[in-house]
Amino acid sequence: MIGTSRNVPDLFWLTRFDAPDPVCAVAWPGGETLLVVSAMELGRARRTAAAGCTVETVETLGLPQRVRSSQGATLAAVLSGRKVKTVSVDASFPVGAARLLEKAGVKVGVATASPFARSRQVKSEAEVRCIRECQRAARAAENALRLAIRASEPDSRGRLVYDGAPLTSERARLIVRGVLAARGALDMDGTIVAGGVQAADPHESGSGPLKTGQTIVADIFPRSLKSGYWGDMTRTHFHGRLSPQLRKMYDAVAEAQKIGIAAVKPGVSGAAVHAAVKDFFERRGFKTGRDASGRPYGFIHSTGHGVGLEIHEEPRLSPSGSLLRPGMVVTVEPGLYYPGVGGVRIEDTVLVVPSGCEIL
Repeated sequence: MIGTSRNVPDLFWLTRFDAPDPVCAVAWPGGETLLVVSAMELGRARRTAAAGCTVETVETLGLPQRVRSSQGATLAAVLSGRKVKTVSVDASFPVGAARLLEKAGVKVGVATASPFARSRQVKSEAEVRCIRECQRAARAAENALRLAIRASEPDSRGRLVYDGAPLTSERARLIVRGVLAARGALDMDGTIVAGGVQAADPHESGSGPLKTGQTIVADIFPRSLKSGYWGDMTRTHFHGRLSPQLRKMYDAVAEAQKIGIAAVKPGVSGAAVHAAVKDFFERRGFKTGRDASGRPYGFIHSTGHGVGLEIHEEPRLSPSGSLLRPGMVVTVEPGLYYPGVGGVRIEDTVLVVPSGCEIL
């Protein structure tokens, strides 16, 4: 493996070293892991590394000066020095490093899936505590946003004014960011606060004034600065009165989420959970399809995804979702989206337990 703990989650999961700069690691068949860091990081890495992880530098390994130019060169020297003939890497492994390994006589095979993916899906008690902490931060941020919306007054054009200034999507994100930062978390990839017709696009971050009488989708997914684990929570807020159509959408999504949460339990597939939510929307008359321009509408995404060292990871609550097991952490986030009207999404992150699931 080559990368940082953010872009190669397997590396962090195996070593427990928070690497802000690229490092390299080898997981040996017997279960041992070699982590090679810079001399500057040696002390910190050895203090924090997981059991079974040996931490070295180019200097402590006695490697020649020329291999310090890149992690690929370092790996090539380590592997060829131990007479390793073949290695497995994932699809994100740098092509330049792969070429260096092959030049050193090491055959590189690209794995179709991480060998640690299945183990990573079931969280330890410590991992669940980390995710729960992120969820508390997200909940506090959602509550701060809710209070700001409640305290706002509409101007003559229906735009919300909070504490003497317009309440925009941009300002709402600053409110969220302040709450998260105070709790040791950051919205690393940006919070979604999308109002009105912008909310018809699930990943639209939102811009401009928020208005009364519209839904405001707030998707907050913080990453803990301490643990590296993520949380994920969405609420659909609104100020004033909603139109009958938006109210009907909101009530349907709220009911669909209850159905989804009730369906999450050990031995049930993620595909079955998704099908239960999809079938409910269809029975309620909420059609899914594409308009004349090709833009999708209705229930246009999966019901949920795993959360851990990645914001989106296995298992999935989707048509291809696998069986759920105790210790898995997934989101349940049904939504409805109609161009020109708006969108509604409600999301909680849940832990699969023997009796069903627990909302974190």
